[in-house]
Amino acid sequence: MSRIAFVWELGSSYGHISVLLPFARRLKQRGHDVVLVLRELHNVSGILGDEIPILQAPLWLPQLNGLPEPPLNYSEILMRYGYFNADGLAGLVSAWRSLFALHGSDVIVADHSPTALLAARSMGLAATTLGTGFYFPPRQTPMPNMRTWLNVPHGRLENSDTLVLNNMNTLLIAYKVKPLVSVSELFGIEENFLCTFAELDHYSQREPAKYWGACWNMEMGQEVSWPDGEGKRVFVYLEPQSRDFTNVLEAIVVLGLRAIVCVPGISDDLRRKYENQRIIVSTKPFRLDKLLAECDLAIGYAGHGMTAGMLMAGVPLLLLPTQLERFLLAMRVAAMGAGIAVNPETPPPDYVTVIRSMLDAPGYRENARLFAKKYADFDQSGQQENIVARIEEIAIEEIAARKQGGA
Repeated sequence: MSRIAFVWELGSSYGHISVLLPFARRLKQRGHDVVLVLRELHNVSGILGDEIPILQAPLWLPQLNGLPEPPLNYSEILMRYGYFNADGLAGLVSAWRSLFALHGSDVIVADHSPTALLAARSMGLAATTLGTGFYFPPRQTPMPNMRTWLNVPHGRLENSDTLVLNNMNTLLIAYKVKPLVSVSELFGIEENFLCTFAELDHYSQREPAKYWGACWNMEMGQEVSWPDGEGKRVFVYLEPQSRDFTNVLEAIVVLGLRAIVCVPGISDDLRRKYENQRIIVSTKPFRLDKLLAECDLAIGYAGHGMTAGMLMAGVPLLLLPTQLERFLLAMRVAAMGAGIAVNPETPPPDYVTVIRSMLDAPGYRENARLFAKKYADFDQSGQQENIVARIEEIAIEEIAARKQGGA
């Protein structure tokens, strides 16, 4: 038996938990001591119950002024989470080290958790990453510009990398660990489980890499059927406070579409305004696997799981990303011709025109189906088994090396 810590440090939404959970459950079923160290804990009991122990991840809370705006590369994201100075970073690393020591972790499985990786390195623990391409950037120096449409001031990326690298190395040297030669070396670990497809990698400039395939779950949620009647069928997943929420719903009404709408946090008054015989509205998720064969269009934020699941069903996407990570993915979908990405920094489009054009033009669906056909042999269960087997292999090697070192 080995001790395996699944960790989530940065980002929001329970998509992170939904990615980690199947692997954690499989390893627990195989007799390993598994713990989940999570950024967000509210409502988590409704997802997990008491089946796996849960701990709070160490978090950086202060809001810093004077940082480069907007963040252009991964190093500049790290600056916002404790990497701007070594003293602030030291507390986070110490907390992660304490968690791993208390659990007796043999292997760390990290979802968007750079400081957990730094702490594991400082302790000599085996580590892996598991998630989308945004969570572990290409092994390049300096870390590449994510906002390729902006002009980058000369030397800015290099200077940001240097600051972050120096702060990480200050801590590693204090723990008598070999310093890193680049920020990207933080991801030079036992395995990077890049759980996406090449077309959906947030970084189009990545070096050749092994893609393990995406993670998604269309089987969770309440059962529902498409509303009766005529009209194309559209699935919508948005939040009521988003800029374009009412524009999208009004367009669906104008076009006479049948829609299933998931809107976490919608008020009763707003729900009643839009719900009718042709539009189903709920705050709770729907089970989608039985709906996708008849779905003509999906509208959402460009969350990785939903995006991948829709494309694997051959469903085109209208994507309304609310932050950089999602916008990068939305642009990748648009680049393959399987959807349209709405830039949140430009005025809202005419959604009646956009949605009508997507439903009338066959190219979006054809390109989505080409993607689905390309990966038709992909098996999520097989992917999970292969990743779990590799984690077990790493754990065995780690325990054996530790015993040999203590002999």
